[in-house]
Amino acid sequence: MDGISLWHWLIVLIYAFVVVVPMGKIFSRLGLPWALAFLMIVPIVNLATLWVVAFIKWPRDKTPPPQA
Repeated sequence: MDGISLWHWLIVLIYAFVVVVPMGKIFSRLGLPWALAFLMIVPIVNLATLWVVAFIKWPRDKTPPPQA
């Protein structure tokens, strides 16, 4: 074994793409920096980031409810 092969790097890149792109879209819709999505690759930090996002004020919380 010579270390990490090309296949391992390919799997890591695919995983990063599958995680970072959707989270980047979510963060940008929340008004947060898109680059914050790269934290989702780091173990433990990704869980903390999800907790923070779950409990911050979302943009829809700031708009008044529609009048019927």
